[in-house]
Amino acid sequence: MQKTTLIDRFGNPLTSQTQLVVVAKLPNGSYAEEQDLYSWQNGQRNTNLVAHAHGHDLLYILTNELGLVDVDPSGLLQLRVVVTADPHVSVMRVLGKIAEAVIVQECNRSIFANRKWGMVARKGRRPHQALDDFKAIGTGLNSTNRNHPQKYNATNPQRDIIWIHKENTTQELLQLVRGNNSGVSAGIQVKVSHDGLTYLYQSDIATRRYEVPLVYFDLGNDFHNLANRIYATGLDVAIGTDFVQGRTISSEVHELLVSYYWLVYDLVAGKMTIDQLIKDELLFDAFKKDVQEQQLRKQIIVV
Repeated sequence: MQKTTLIDRFGNPLTSQTQLVVVAKLPNGSYAEEQDLYSWQNGQRNTNLVAHAHGHDLLYILTNELGLVDVDPSGLLQLRVVVTADPHVSVMRVLGKIAEAVIVQECNRSIFANRKWGMVARKGRRPHQALDDFKAIGTGLNSTNRNHPQKYNATNPQRDIIWIHKENTTQELLQLVRGNNSGVSAGIQVKVSHDGLTYLYQSDIATRRYEVPLVYFDLGNDFHNLANRIYATGLDVAIGTDFVQGRTISSEVHELLVSYYWLVYDLVAGKMTIDQLIKDELLFDAFKKDVQEQQLRKQIIVV
C-alpha cells in the first residue's frame, strides 16, 4: 500500500501536532498574512488576509454594482453608507445588497448554479436545463439599470433577483404550481443576518411578507432555529421552498459573505479605508477613475 505524506508550504511533513493555517499567496509566490484555520472558521477573520483574497471583487461590487463609493474632496475613495448607532445593522443592510450581486455573478458564470438558483426561484423540484434560456439579474443592481433599465427597481418590495429570457428580455421566468406555470413572476428575496429571530422572523416570515422564496444566509448558524419556530407556530411556510437556507444552494456564496462581513464591518466602523482593500496601486487607480466617471455622469444628469 502506498503511503501518502502531507507537507506544508515549506515542504515539511504534516503531523498530528501541525496547526493548519489560512495564508495569502502573493503574485511573486511568497506568502503574506496567515491565520489558524480554527479561528478563521469560528471567529473573527483577519481582514488583511480577506482583503488579499477578495478585496478586488468586493470593491468592484461596491463601486460598479451598488454605487456606494465616492471620491471625497481630498481625492480618496470613501464608502457612502448611513451608519446607525449599531454598526452591525448598517453592515447587514450592505451585505444583503452584496449577496444579491454575488448570486447574480454566480448564476452568470455557471449554468449549473443558474439552474439551481432558478429552480429555487420558480419553486421547482429539480434544476431543469430549460433554465439555461434565462439569466439572473438583480432588480437593484447598476448593471441591470445599464443593460435592462425596464427591469430595474431599486425599491422592489418583493424580488431582489429575477430571471429574464436571454432572447426576449421582456419575458420573465414564472413560478411553478403543481408543475404548471402560475403566472406569478419567479424570483428570490435575499436576507443576511447573524440573528434571524430578532431581525427576520416577525417582520418577514410570520407575516408571509413575500410571494417568492425567502433565501436566508444565516451567518450565525440559526436557520434551524427559525425553522423550528415555524413548525412550532404552525405557519403555512414550506421549509426548503418558501424559506430556504442560502448555504444549501451555494456554500461558496455563504462562505464569501462570511468573509465580506468582516471587511464591510471594518469599513463601516472606520477601522479600514477603501484603499486598503486593494494592494495593487494600478488597480486602485482604475477603480478611482470609474468612481469619478460615475460622479460626472450624475452631475450631467442633474444639470
